[in-house]
Amino acid sequence: MLSTYIYFRGSHGMKSIQPAKVVEPTFAVYYGPINTTVIQMLNNFSWVIIDPTQVNSSQLSQIKAVKIAYIDLGEMANMSLGNLTPPTNVIIGYDQLWDQYIVNVSSPAWQEYIESQVTIVMSMGFQGVMFDDLDVVEQYPCVAQGIISVINWTRTHYPNAVIGVNRGFSVMENISRLINFVMFEDYGTQVVSPGTISFSNSTCVINETNILRSYNLTVLALGYANYPGDVYWNTVKSLANSEGVSSFVSNWNLCVIWLQNLSYQ
Repeated sequence: MLSTYIYFRGSHGMKSIQPAKVVEPTFAVYYGPINTTVIQMLNNFSWVIIDPTQVNSSQLSQIKAVKIAYIDLGEMANMSLGNLTPPTNVIIGYDQLWDQYIVNVSSPAWQEYIESQVTIVMSMGFQGVMFDDLDVVEQYPCVAQGIISVINWTRTHYPNAVIGVNRGFSVMENISRLINFVMFEDYGTQVVSPGTISFSNSTCVINETNILRSYNLTVLALGYANYPGDVYWNTVKSLANSEGVSSFVSNWNLCVIWLQNLSYQ
């Protein structure tokens, strides 16, 4: 079930009270260009997670779903909004699979940059954000506090926003009270190189799903396939169904929308 946070102002500032539960959403994840056809397809879902650099405010207003902006928190993705240039003195590693630099999220310069991106997407008309690449904390524990700080800043400044993260299991205890959902990428299948899909560890997926449930968070299962109905597709859908979580399957770079997903929610 989805946990949405309700806030009130007391004598000591912003405080959270018991999360309210609503129905788990159907959702789509799409990072490709936005056009009229894509908008029509996205409107079949209740939530959509999209690349904010691929859409303008006019197009965004035509999307009837809850609109969630993709923001890469842990790595330097090739996407940026506004006049603030991503700082380059924060690089601490390299992600060979996606050809991106890993950044020090604990750097004040990087936090300022990410916070500027959040401000822009919320002013565009997005209703929430999804922070990506939190798993860099497993290789670089020094970024943990920065991740927590940015998410806390976002919740404080946008108390009604829908906030989610992609994975980030090792910091979940610290951020679960601040977020609404976890997008669980590699749910049964994973990208191992550009254009190449393989299976992920289903036992680990099940174990992590159970842990996320203990935090009362919505789990959105994201997997990969070559086409609807192939062995990868069936693996993701079967696993998500057995665990009782909503799922979405796309191609390796999340640039297609298969409406067959709606039959398996």
